[in-house]
Amino acid sequence: MTRPVPAESRTGHAGTTPTITRSAPMAIPDPPLDLDDFGQDLWVQVWTAGNGVYQTTDQYIINRYCSLSERRKNLLEIVESDGWVTAGSQGQTVVHPAARMVSDLEGKLQSLEDRLGLNPESRLRLGITAVEHQSALDAFLDKGRSDA
Repeated sequence: MTRPVPAESRTGHAGTTPTITRSAPMAIPDPPLDLDDFGQDLWVQVWTAGNGVYQTTDQYIINRYCSLSERRKNLLEIVESDGWVTAGSQGQTVVHPAARMVSDLEGKLQSLEDRLGLNPESRLRLGITAVEHQSALDAFLDKGRSDA
């Protein structure tokens, strides 16, 4: 049975995504004034989750994520009060225009969530969780070496 290669001796493929390591935590930037209470709360949550990974220049993409999330919330309130369908110009039943806008926004939000590492798959792909789990992995590998 072969032994695992130590982490410092591993080589990857040229297309491998580099692991993002956490730096020293920084103060959370003040939320933009154009965000409402929902957006400002989300701003703090996102920055808290990515503290040590996000840099000051990431505030623009985080602002876009919070702004689009606000818009989605507001459109969903409209859809909940009006219903998911409405009467079209010829009296036919059609999907509410706000519901179509929600669908469009959700696609954009998903892309931003991937870039920001806000879901488990993107965190793994970006290597963000590797930092937190590295010590547990090393302990497991060390135990395997000592058992041999």
